Amino acid sequence: MSRICPLFSGSTGNSTYVGTKSGGILIDAGASCKGINKALQNVNAELSEIKAIAVTHCHDDHVKGLRAVLRKTKAKLICSEKTAEILAEKNVLLPETEILINDKNIEVGDTEIFAFSTSHDVEGSLGYSFFLPDGKKFSVCTDTGVITDEISGAIDGSDLILLESNHDIDMLKKGPYPPFLKVR
Repeated sequence: MSRICPLFSGSTGNSTYVGTKSGGILIDAGASCKGINKALQNVNAELSEIKAIAVTHCHDDHVKGLRAVLRKTKAKLICSEKTAEILAEKNVLLPETEILINDKNIEVGDTEIFAFSTSHDVEGSLGYSFFLPDGKKFSVCTDTGVITDEISGAIDGSDLILLESNHDIDMLKKGPYPPFLKVR
């Protein structure tokens, strides 16, 4: 049976574990490697099980621990071409990191992964649908401002959806956010 375990969610870090018989996949690595390792142990999983990391986008709360997790696991990285470029510029990637640009379905072990574009304020932002070996479909869509037709079509038929929508113009204007964030 497949397992889906949210490990972290929020502006201080995001990460979700998808586990099957053939290993695990992380969606984002937005906490420290130590924190991710501890959170995995809390759900009876191990960092050594991670075969791939599907990154939704390049903001720090989604990639803070990525370099260290890649170093410890030698996992493959799944992301958009633009996200890969930005992560390379930020020196997050390791020279040996195998990058799978998700412009088609990708298989990791016994799981098929399909990416779709999301409406976030950074180019290359993706959501993912996971077609699991037990016949279930799990979709994740984080930091989206609106559910587009593409997103709606991609998540249609999901047995479980992790959806985070945190873009509210009024909250942004009236909130305590610094000017650079309001502009972004």
